[in-house]
Formats: sequence, C-alpha cells, structure tokens
Amino acid sequence: MTAKSPKIERQIINHADIERYMAAGRAERSKAVHEALKMVGRGIATLFDLHAVMQKKVSFEPTIKPAPKH
Repeated sequence: MTAKSPKIERQIINHADIERYMAAGRAERSKAVHEALKMVGRGIATLFDLHAVMQKKVSFEPTIKPAPKH
C-alpha cells in the first residue's frame, strides 16, 4: 500500500465579487448616513419653526418705557 497525498483544493478568490460586495457596503453605509442627516435636518428645521411660532405668539415688549410727555 502506498500512501497517496490528498489533493488540496483551494477556493479561488474572485476579486470582482469582493469589489462588488465592498461597493454595495459603501452604498448601504452612504444611504444610512444620508437618512440620518435628513432626520437631523428635519429636527433642526422643526426647532426653527417652533422658534418662529413662539416669536409670533409672545410679544417682546421693552420693560422700560419712556415717560409720557406733559
């Protein structure tokens, strides 16, 4: 009996697939960041709207008024 060495089969690395997966990951991450920025922008816009509404509802009158003329 002779010992036969088993044939070692190695998986071939497909660089095109790797590039495609990396590009898809970057696109997903970019989409997530874009959505997060839109949400932050909406929050800031809401704060500005609230501020504008409050300025319309609350009248800011000076606490020191000029003395009436005789």
